[in-house]
Amino acid sequence: MPTSTDLLALLPELILILSAGIFLLLEAFVPSSRRNIPLLTMVSAALACWARVALPLPGSSFSGMVRIDRVSAFVDVYILAAVLLTAWMAGPFLRRTKTEGGEFYSLLLLAASGAMIMASSTDLLALFLGLELLSIPLYVLNAYFRKTEIGLEAGLKYFVVGAFAAGFVAFGIALLYGAAGSTNMEVIGRTILHGEGSTPLLVVGLAMFVGGMAFKLALVPFHGWAPDVYQGSPTPVTAFLSVVPKGAALVVLLRLAANLDLFHLTGHWVWAAGIIAVASQTLGNIVAIVQRDVKRMLAYSGIAHMGYAMVGVIVGGSDGSAAVLFYLAAYTFMNMGAFAVIALMSENENEPHLISDMAGQGFKRPVAALALTVCMFSLAGVPPFVGFTAKFLVFRSAVNQGLLALAILGVINSLVSAFYYLRVVYMLYMRPLPKREPAFAKSAMLTATAGVAALAVLLIGLFPSPMIRAAQSAAQLFLR
Repeated sequence: MPTSTDLLALLPELILILSAGIFLLLEAFVPSSRRNIPLLTMVSAALACWARVALPLPGSSFSGMVRIDRVSAFVDVYILAAVLLTAWMAGPFLRRTKTEGGEFYSLLLLAASGAMIMASSTDLLALFLGLELLSIPLYVLNAYFRKTEIGLEAGLKYFVVGAFAAGFVAFGIALLYGAAGSTNMEVIGRTILHGEGSTPLLVVGLAMFVGGMAFKLALVPFHGWAPDVYQGSPTPVTAFLSVVPKGAALVVLLRLAANLDLFHLTGHWVWAAGIIAVASQTLGNIVAIVQRDVKRMLAYSGIAHMGYAMVGVIVGGSDGSAAVLFYLAAYTFMNMGAFAVIALMSENENEPHLISDMAGQGFKRPVAALALTVCMFSLAGVPPFVGFTAKFLVFRSAVNQGLLALAILGVINSLVSAFYYLRVVYMLYMRPLPKREPAFAKSAMLTATAGVAALAVLLIGLFPSPMIRAAQSAAQLFLR
């Protein structure tokens, strides 16, 4: 039976799960409260964030299956910030599309709790439970526009890919258990480092497990689902999907690499992971250049950004891990701000979100356009925005570890990406309004969401020290 300490350790997740159940009951029995559920979701996320920050971090809980430490706290805060911003933009968006329902926010909270459990797991079985708690609500959310072909296609593709990923992860866990006799990451690491080393069973199990995580990260060659799912999902869901599952998967890889110490065990995995990272950066950036739909462009952009983040995972240790944690926080605000503006500049969710439709909006909607400009510059890695600092930390960690080639290729790919990010800015300010001006909605809440995210991108970029110190403090747990 779980102890009171165990339950207190998972109090933020319990708050989210309890709130999700309450929202379903409100939707069923008090339909008039539907308009208040977005605000209640934001309150639940804020309360869960307070619980994680204010209460002591108990460390190992549930018989060593989860570990609530500084890494968990850092990741939980960024996940809950993403939930808050998603709920903020979802309210006006769902009302405009006439699809508002309490179940949307319940599924959102359940998915967030699954991601938080994943990031805290030190046992592969607990991790798998968190993965499924994250994935199953997202299957439904991606098909939330179930009366449209594009929505059903997005839901089906994510479901099929998610099922394959879960199968890879489950089979990989089984093989790792067979190789080490335990599903605990620390025990597996000790067995490998002080035992037989890289046996065939271990290598295959590890490859399948990492492959399942790579599906969630949309890394090459596991990226095929991302553009269609991003395009067909409701824009707030796309925003959530673009940051939360990826962050949880990256933290899982950080914990796994730290426990197995693969950098010193064998150099083969470094080369394999390096090839995947560079291939993701290159393919993502090159294919993004030819995209006409801004959501598909950001899908390929996300593939490239996960390639950058993988450089930090490869480096590992406190230096690489701190860079990855900072990158996750930065990427959250950059993407959330961009998708909030896309949700605002959307005429019809059943049609492509063309970049050309944004022509002239820089002067028609100055606040939203400025927010999108800030996010585009940051995603491109232009100083003084937070995206520059995030990329600098990742590439510096690679140079410090002697992986100069990874850093150089990353910088080159970042320069290539500037073309398609700046193309959006060009459309906003340097192209006239089209003859048939798109009937974009007006929403103060969506504009405010984008403005807050863009302000965070600017302020953290100008004053990165507090965030860097928090990431470095958490990453001390990954000291080799």
